[in-house]
Amino acid sequence: MKRLLTAALVLIACAGASAQPKAYDPMDDLVSTAKKEINAKGAIEQSKSRVDKDPRRQKVEKGFWQFFQGKRDARPGEFCTAVFWKADRMITVTGPGGAYRGAMLGFVAVEPGEGFPRPDDAKAIQKVQVTLKQGTDAPARVTAFNRTIGGMSDEIAFAVPTIDAALAGMEDKLAFTIDHEGKQIFSLAWHSGLAARDVMKKCLKGENVEGREVP
Repeated sequence: MKRLLTAALVLIACAGASAQPKAYDPMDDLVSTAKKEINAKGAIEQSKSRVDKDPRRQKVEKGFWQFFQGKRDARPGEFCTAVFWKADRMITVTGPGGAYRGAMLGFVAVEPGEGFPRPDDAKAIQKVQVTLKQGTDAPARVTAFNRTIGGMSDEIAFAVPTIDAALAGMEDKLAFTIDHEGKQIFSLAWHSGLAARDVMKKCLKGENVEGREVP
């Protein structure tokens, strides 16, 4: 069965979506934290037992979800954001807020590899053509938004018509890959998607989920 999220993304791409992704201010802090985690891992790589026993390190290596409102001073129920973070990659699902009533699906490379696009202007958002593969669905060539977060990390983001469509596509386990100009630039599979979806629903109803996590 065709996943609703993939279908929604294809619909947006074919329609030539003009919606611009909102700036998720807290993401600047999150990628900065991720950078520190990655650097810390490298600094103690020679002491593997210490890495293995560090609960924070274990959580990052296994992957987990974090939740917050993706814009400072957002009203209850707006800009609800779920972030799946594993190693140096993140997937974000962000709900509507302000004048933008759609949702966003983002893929963040905390440490971008070769070939990951980046706007010439660190404060700009550019459109790029990429190929998205979700689960076992056929790859879809779509238009995405590309931006730099915190001056250090890069994101590919897709506009989704509604948050309902985004939530409908949140299976418990789901793998994503993104190709750009014939090169794979992103690959990550999330887990615990259904539990994350439940927390997102609570946020959308106005509940404060700041700091909540799902392993």
